[in-house]
Amino acid sequence: MKVKKEILVLSVLMVMILSAGVRPTYGQSVNLTISPTTISFSAADPDLVPLINADFPVHVTIVVSGTTRSWQLILHANGDLTGGGQIIPISNVSWTATSSPPFQNGTLVNNVDQRAASGTGVANQQGDLNFMLRNLWTYRARSYSQTIRFTLALI
Repeated sequence: MKVKKEILVLSVLMVMILSAGVRPTYGQSVNLTISPTTISFSAADPDLVPLINADFPVHVTIVVSGTTRSWQLILHANGDLTGGGQIIPISNVSWTATSSPPFQNGTLVNNVDQRAASGTGVANQQGDLNFMLRNLWTYRARSYSQTIRFTLALI
């Protein structure tokens, strides 16, 4: 039986941007908060735990005011999980969402935007994104990391 002795780390960076050409006008505002900003996946035997839950969910708060426009929360992985010259495809990281809608389940894709929530007009929404890592024996024992950008935008 193989035993893995690594901790996999996925760092999460929160960024709020507004799409060019769709900036809020006077009286409109968007606010995004996430906590924690770093999540970890503990080592586990892939035969017993094929999907590892992150140690903590990411709590997301979305506040949109003064508008009737649509909005969306996008997650963008800047690449695959990397560590010590090894790579784990970021598509092995997925999430389930509580408070659905407006939050929705998804899977990260290398350098491709993935919608995590959407709605129209004024919003004061809270939910959790529960990240999971597909656990395989092919992963080499070491720490891996990647940055995920969270973007809340009026569209």
